[in-house]
Amino acid sequence: MIFGKKEAKKLLASVLSMSMVFSGSAAVWAEEETETEEIIPYVVEGDYSGETIILHSNDVHGSITGYAAMSALKADYEAAGAEVIMVDAGDFIQGTTYVSTSQGATAVELMNLAGYDVVTLGNHEFDYGYENLVTILEDAEFAVVNTNILYNDEAAFDGSTVITTEGGLTIGFFGVETPETATKAHPAKIQGVTFLAEDEMYAAAQAEADTLAEADCDLIIGLVHLGVDDESEPNRSVDLWANITGVDFLIDGHSHTVMTEGEDGQPIQSTGTVFENIGVIEISAEGEIVDNYLVQTVAYAGSDDAVAAAA
Repeated sequence: MIFGKKEAKKLLASVLSMSMVFSGSAAVWAEEETETEEIIPYVVEGDYSGETIILHSNDVHGSITGYAAMSALKADYEAAGAEVIMVDAGDFIQGTTYVSTSQGATAVELMNLAGYDVVTLGNHEFDYGYENLVTILEDAEFAVVNTNILYNDEAAFDGSTVITTEGGLTIGFFGVETPETATKAHPAKIQGVTFLAEDEMYAAAQAEADTLAEADCDLIIGLVHLGVDDESEPNRSVDLWANITGVDFLIDGHSHTVMTEGEDGQPIQSTGTVFENIGVIEISAEGEIVDNYLVQTVAYAGSDDAVAAAA
């Protein structure tokens, strides 16, 4: 049952009143509630030889301790025989003081160390200005992809990139940024920057997907910072999915949603925020997505010592 504010206040008042008489019972009830929240430890088991694993994050917002877990999980899958690609769907340079005081430079440093391969950008990447973003990304050891950001009417970033695995699979990644950045970033910090929306955004993403198809990619995956909030319509990840073809999967961000598929079963996955989860996509040796799921970060005990020390 979902309570409104008034009902919740009434319920709270009743509970407080009852607790004055039955404080012992209330304590037992609270303890039982806590005990039901069991966390099941996550361990990589089995043989992943020949498979490719995509690990993904989104909306990290300066939760830097999660990078050590991400890197360690990558090592665990590699130890089990898989080839691992690490990606992010945006909003990584802003949040805690660990990344904000450097205007995102420390986030890039940690992502390099953790081993990221491809990222797209979120609206908060523009909090410190377009020029700052371009400057800190000069040190990035990962590809930055986006299809719908223009600077002085020209493409601001590469629209896509292709990763070829040791097993010979070619996986194309393209990026899409929320058009809401145009109103969520300070106007003085994004002068000359345009964020294509709606039909123009769909067309830009489709053009990049077509380019990847022409390159004979085995899989085409969108890194999209769009989210699924109603107020973001028609620029949500589900709207993009409904208006493009030839794409196999979308890795989403922006709305901080925890999901392994869209509301209507669309192949869209998002991890939430601040490393609540790490996203996993399993790809067979033949290039088929065979599974996708989320690993609760608190349930995973692994940690990369070098990344943890840097954090």
